[in-house]
Amino acid sequence: MTDKKTFGLFIKQKRSEKNYSQRDLAEMLYVSEGAVSKWERGVSYPDITLISDICRVLQISEHELITASTDADTMRIKHEAQNYRVIRGTWFWVPTISYAVALLTTFICNLAINHTLSWFFIVLTSLLCAYSFIPTFTSFFKSKKLLVFAVTSFASVCLLLYTCAAYTNTLFWFLTAAIGVLIGYELLFVPILLSKTNISRYKFLISFVAGLLLTVLLLLNVNTWHPFMLNAAILVTCYTFIPAVFCATICTLRFDPFLKTGVCIAFSTPLLYFIEYIVDILFGTNDWTYQVNFKDWEQCLEGNIQMIFLVTFLFVSAIFIGVGIFRVCRNKKR
Repeated sequence: MTDKKTFGLFIKQKRSEKNYSQRDLAEMLYVSEGAVSKWERGVSYPDITLISDICRVLQISEHELITASTDADTMRIKHEAQNYRVIRGTWFWVPTISYAVALLTTFICNLAINHTLSWFFIVLTSLLCAYSFIPTFTSFFKSKKLLVFAVTSFASVCLLLYTCAAYTNTLFWFLTAAIGVLIGYELLFVPILLSKTNISRYKFLISFVAGLLLTVLLLLNVNTWHPFMLNAAILVTCYTFIPAVFCATICTLRFDPFLKTGVCIAFSTPLLYFIEYIVDILFGTNDWTYQVNFKDWEQCLEGNIQMIFLVTFLFVSAIFIGVGIFRVCRNKKR
């Protein structure tokens, strides 16, 4: 601890900043006014048991009290923390109050105009949906905020869709829209939510497999109210998901990253190249136009470009595979 005089001047300075008299400080610390006077005159130090109370009353850190100096870093952190609390409070209360005022106004207007509650429920669910994004229901939870945000925002979007479908008497499309939204949420949030679990290695594989199953479910649902070539659509969906599932599976394996990258590119490129041909076979569209003739760019422009891309990516995959094999062999020699 610093010398008594310096310590006393520091106590006096902080007391004055708070506009406390020696008596005020003494009463808050349950000591005599004379004791405070002795501290400030440098006659004695306070009892060690009073340090935490002095810091609390004068709003300083123990480090500042012991060194009798202002800790700039601590003050900056406190100031930033205070600003953060103000901003967080503003971010929560301003939208909340605005939504409440809008909801009350809509409630009164709907009753006054229609003498019943009708389109009010669309506004209600719209505001709930907006609230799930700003400021979000995560304000009421201390942990797992991302999971809470994903669940509440998805639920609010589905509730809004259902309300609109019910209001227009067209409920047939609601489940389709809900599944479509769920696919987007699943592909976005599942890898993030699984990244800190024991199965984080399989996060992309789980996400893509779930995306495939949900997409098939979406097709089945659409087919119930708008029939189409369901089997062909499911086969095309599976075909397009094969590269993603394969690459996600490769990523779960433990071997050289260059080799994994090369294998993924080599496997995915031909599948993507022939996707239009697969669609043509399954749906009978006769749109396969990838004719390759490097002597006739006018008639075969698209086919030539696609072939260049195919060869280029296969060449890149060969480079990655070669580098990966070289790294594996080098590591074995070591």
